[in-house]
Amino acid sequence: MAKGSARDWAQLDAFAAEYRERLAGEKKRDAKRSQYLEFLRLLASGVDDFFADEVKARDDDTRRLFALRGKILALRDKLGETPDADGVLPDERPYVAKVTPKPKPDAADPAKPPKVRLFADVLPANHLYPVTFADVRETLASLPPEHAAVVREVRLSNQKRTGSDADWLEGEIRLHCVLEAVKDEAGTVTGGRRLVGRREDSLDTERFCGRFAWDGNKLYALWNIEDYKTFVLKRALIHEIAHGIAELPGYAAQVRSVGSVEKFCEQYAENYYRPAGKSVRLGF
Repeated sequence: MAKGSARDWAQLDAFAAEYRERLAGEKKRDAKRSQYLEFLRLLASGVDDFFADEVKARDDDTRRLFALRGKILALRDKLGETPDADGVLPDERPYVAKVTPKPKPDAADPAKPPKVRLFADVLPANHLYPVTFADVRETLASLPPEHAAVVREVRLSNQKRTGSDADWLEGEIRLHCVLEAVKDEAGTVTGGRRLVGRREDSLDTERFCGRFAWDGNKLYALWNIEDYKTFVLKRALIHEIAHGIAELPGYAAQVRSVGSVEKFCEQYAENYYRPAGKSVRLGF
């Protein structure tokens, strides 16, 4: 028996018809330089690392294509219909037919790294990220596979005003790690700085070789790029991953023994990498 109502199927047919028409129009408009068709080609070839501006439409026609695709995917999921293994819909296949899909990793093989989606927000002018997607993958690969497997997505966030260095939400991690570039008189980047509300917002800064400085009435953490990279990868990222580990079967007793989930996460991060100095949160 088919899933869903007659109305759902009718909506899917209507959206699919409009989608086919608009895809054909997009190809005629400018197939070689089409942002949307390039997105489909990348998707079909196995790419799943998209910067935010790569999937953000730049005109009304492209916005409508993204919107239609989202509606079709939602309805197909509701009705029990799924895209092909490479994530491409049947109506999209003619536009990516020349692409040879990359082999998908074997999810049953625990020795292979987990499939994690990586994103990066668009950088403001004169700002930089201290880490790359490759750095994140390398850090995940250094963990036991069952621990790294709790992560589904990591986003490099361009938020400059936040009281946290990262946050966790059901498998998704945002690393609030954008730095304002600090340059010398020749224009060479010598480091970076990050606005903090108060010293308590960045308790690990000095342990990881950062320092605080006022600029007018604003307090900044000043960083050497390599030191901040170490902090982001070996403290902020690992701490957030530990939130997912705390939810795994068998870890409830460990969480209770240290007193809270936050202390468990900090202990896990300390065990992964311990910088010089006393841990403010753990007291040793």
